[in-house]
Amino acid sequence: MHSFATERLLIRPLIMADEAFYCYQYTDKKMMRVVGEPLTQAKAQAAFHRALAANNLVKNTVRTWAIVDKKTDEIIGTQAFSWLAASQTTKPSTLPIDQVEIGIMLATKANGKLLPEEAVSAIMEYGFKHFNIDRINAFYANKNRATQRILRKIGYVFEASVQDTTSENGYQYFDQSQWQAKVITQLFATPNSKK
Repeated sequence: MHSFATERLLIRPLIMADEAFYCYQYTDKKMMRVVGEPLTQAKAQAAFHRALAANNLVKNTVRTWAIVDKKTDEIIGTQAFSWLAASQTTKPSTLPIDQVEIGIMLATKANGKLLPEEAVSAIMEYGFKHFNIDRINAFYANKNRATQRILRKIGYVFEASVQDTTSENGYQYFDQSQWQAKVITQLFATPNSKK
């Protein structure tokens, strides 16, 4: 598990110094409004220590990164991959595939700056390159319009036929083949020539 960067963000593995911010995220009603009920401080601390421990396991279960604003050197969010069994995903596959659920939480001060798209795109690239993930799944509350908008901008696939119509949650996915096609398109795109 490595650190990696974008133009504006440093995305690094969670460290002990991140505990206060991590707990703030999961205990704050505003941050948790589309995720679920806020945790108690004790439960948030326990979740933080589980995330730290999971980052050090040899087997991939959950990997959590801190999102740091390079300009201020301040943590502004966290994101994670959680490895899924085939039975946990909505999009079926006839072959065994390595797949994860992606999650991101950003502080409200990071809103309106296109930082979620930057962070999610970066962790996707890292996952496809370094973990050789086959599919990245996104599960979200249907009332979370911001997440739906971000996923659509990045190119996640929404299939009506695989949505659970009995719940208030949505699902989209992005496969490695989509990522490879996108990278190839970006590498070989030629700028329009000006006359």
